[in-house]
Amino acid sequence: MEQTLLGFINTLRQHDVRISTSETLDALHTADVIGYSNRELLRNALAAALTKTRDEKATFHRCFDLYFLSKGERHSQQQQSGQESSHPQSFELPESVAGEAAVQNALSAPMVQAAIEGTPDAVAMAIEEAAEGVSLETIRFNTQKGIFRRRLAEAAGTGQFDKAIEALKAIDSDELEGPIEWLEQQRHELDMAARDAVEHQLLLNANAAGRAIQQQMLRNTKLSALEGYHLKQLPTLIRALAKKLATRHRQRRRVDRRGKLDMAKTLRRNLAYGGVPFHTYWKQKRKDQPKLYVLCDVSGSVSTYARFLLLFLYSLTDVMPRIRSFVFTSQTYEVTELFDRHPPEQAVEIVNQKWGRGSSDYGNSFKQFVSDFGANIDRNTTLIILGDGRANSADPGLNELRELYNKSKYLLWFNPEPRGHWNTGDSEIRRYQSACHFVAECTSLAKLERLLDRLLTVLR
Repeated sequence: MEQTLLGFINTLRQHDVRISTSETLDALHTADVIGYSNRELLRNALAAALTKTRDEKATFHRCFDLYFLSKGERHSQQQQSGQESSHPQSFELPESVAGEAAVQNALSAPMVQAAIEGTPDAVAMAIEEAAEGVSLETIRFNTQKGIFRRRLAEAAGTGQFDKAIEALKAIDSDELEGPIEWLEQQRHELDMAARDAVEHQLLLNANAAGRAIQQQMLRNTKLSALEGYHLKQLPTLIRALAKKLATRHRQRRRVDRRGKLDMAKTLRRNLAYGGVPFHTYWKQKRKDQPKLYVLCDVSGSVSTYARFLLLFLYSLTDVMPRIRSFVFTSQTYEVTELFDRHPPEQAVEIVNQKWGRGSSDYGNSFKQFVSDFGANIDRNTTLIILGDGRANSADPGLNELRELYNKSKYLLWFNPEPRGHWNTGDSEIRRYQSACHFVAECTSLAKLERLLDRLLTVLR
């Protein structure tokens, strides 16, 4: 049962229930104490050990019913319904042929013997063992049902019934028609049990697999191509991606803060212990807190990208240095206070409603930014500019951009246009590239995630 419980916990994880190793151990210990005889008590005890939120509890109860129904109750229900069928419920072999060696040999297979002896739960046990052998838990799509059903049924023992039926038919005796019919019925029930096991496992996995596929699609599709329905799903996905990035870089930062081992000092301070390093000392370099400025074009053509960049950045506040955020179309405005006073999603909506109109004027916006905030840019500042670099045939503000480039530690430009569209029409991105440390395409969440991953590595 321990392996079954571990399989159930893995199913919960596939359905986005967060379960740590320690919680898994707690669940195993809980099951040992509670036992498996009282299903309702076990369900409530495991729910208390494994879930933390109302949504997780709802997911737990749904998965619990599906998972453990697929582990045996379904077959007992089939047995009850089978009692009402017209087929014989017991195996009766005529005495005239019962002693023949060919007959005995045909019926010697383990699964056939278990069926003849009426071994309780023989089918359920065979299906469960076969499911592990064919990796049934990996099924994800409806198109896989046929192949998994055949594999599972064969591994459970339908082949043994087929051989027994063929061997009895080869004896060519009218007295064996009843036993042959009974064996065919048993084979059919085993095949139906395999079919139901596949259906239940697919029901368990399909939602998780479908959600994963959709999230992968959303991550890799151009943001400009997504419809309103999918755009509404992105904030939840962004928070999940940000959490993954934050966890990764929080662990790296803990290691980096410790510094390098100061071997000389460690050996010197441990001379009293014969050189055994009971106490370790580390070389640590004082680092000034980096500053991050974000300047986003929120004109109609790129406002969607600015929205999700800001949302992504403000979802990383626990591993990102303090962010000062600015938006522009023809003028530049600081919106940091909005994000301090409102949740990121609400602040982004306010920004779009208030300033997300008109066409962009890079020249005027850069001049105003340098005039009002340029004095705060220093060699500890990373500046991110999000924009398509289309100056609408006006002054591109290249001199102001070069000034920012010379004053900052890094000047990064994220362009939401595909690289093939750069330097076409009124695009000035080629000239802007000469005044940036790095220019990158960020047409999708996946590319934005990679850029922010690299940024966090640089800022560490």
